[in-house]
Amino acid sequence: MSSDRSVTDQPGISITERKIPFYLISRHILRGNKWTLSLVIFLMSVAFINLIFINSLFNGIVLASDQQVIATTSGNITMQTTPGQMFIPNAPEVVKKIDSTPGAVAASARTLVPAGLLYNGIQGSFQVMAIQPSEERNTTNISKKMTSGAYLSDSDTDSIVIGRQVAGGKGVEMNATSFKGAKVGDKVLFTLNGQSKLLRIKGIFYTKYFEADRQAFISNRTLDAMQPSYGGVATTVIVKTEKKGDENQVIKGLRKVLPGGQFITWKEASGLMKSVTSSFLTINALLTTVGFIIAAVVIFIIIYVDISNKRRQIGIFRAIGIKSYLVGSTYILQSTIYSMVGVAIGSAIFFAIIIPYFKVHPFKIPLGDVSLYVDYVDFLWRAIVVIVVSILAGMLPAVLATRKPILDEIAGR
Repeated sequence: MSSDRSVTDQPGISITERKIPFYLISRHILRGNKWTLSLVIFLMSVAFINLIFINSLFNGIVLASDQQVIATTSGNITMQTTPGQMFIPNAPEVVKKIDSTPGAVAASARTLVPAGLLYNGIQGSFQVMAIQPSEERNTTNISKKMTSGAYLSDSDTDSIVIGRQVAGGKGVEMNATSFKGAKVGDKVLFTLNGQSKLLRIKGIFYTKYFEADRQAFISNRTLDAMQPSYGGVATTVIVKTEKKGDENQVIKGLRKVLPGGQFITWKEASGLMKSVTSSFLTINALLTTVGFIIAAVVIFIIIYVDISNKRRQIGIFRAIGIKSYLVGSTYILQSTIYSMVGVAIGSAIFFAIIIPYFKVHPFKIPLGDVSLYVDYVDFLWRAIVVIVVSILAGMLPAVLATRKPILDEIAGR
């Protein structure tokens, strides 16, 4: 007796029978229309690329917004005034204590100045911050984002640096509420508590983040010369930590050296950006669900049409003794191959072409330049789900087709 007929993996199923689906699918692939096969795999690749592209784009947007908030406005940690106080007293001493705290890389005291700016008859309503420029260089990247002129120095007493959205000009997004074309070297009238002083625009910066680019900065020496009462105080102190994610641990250390200090992380300080990124995550989840549905529908239609065109053949297979579940397994195996090859090719195109392209040509949005960011755990999860969903989608028409009477299949009814 042949070993193929006598050796079994489990009762009633011979090794030869187990080979039937693989034999049928190999004949289908080798003898089938190559253009149709290529088109099917292409569609699966596109469906998978669409799924991971959208996710990577939203990940990139969230990452870019987080980085912009930290690098330009709040640092990793922001120290605020305690309830009932307008200022943080002894700001220089506070900065020294923060600098000596494990995990804190640098700190910078900022004083929000209730001042007005007047340029060529245009009264601007912008945030004006008094800073110690040498400290600020170590906590934010604004000093590295100068598009013209230069950044402040500690010794400046009659200079101001302004953001692109404050300067305005042709092509500026918020030109309507700006100075409409202020340039380096122009004079701005700075008014505070009834005192006025002409300040020279020393530099213009452009971080590509609206909140930062609508700010202006003067040195502490400029503020002290006009209002000595502001000396040694601050409204906030921003702290840069060694890495994003260790903020809560650093805050524990800060509370030991500064008891009673009010500290918040960049997530809590981001305000509007927090709700924006939350909205992006919700949209991402919705579009991901739609992407899975599209992948399932593509496979379902492909398998359904293939089965409809081969109903007579399926009926003959069943009539000569090939069990129904073996015939159905052929189409389940077919959907598995389509999805796995589609995912593999889609991944290759995505990592070899699409990601490098958008690194060189990032999306330009009000949050800054956005490139694609891939979370590899999330990528692997999506690849597995696409394959599983495709198998289930291919299983449905296969099961339905093999439940019809054999004569109906042969007759094509």
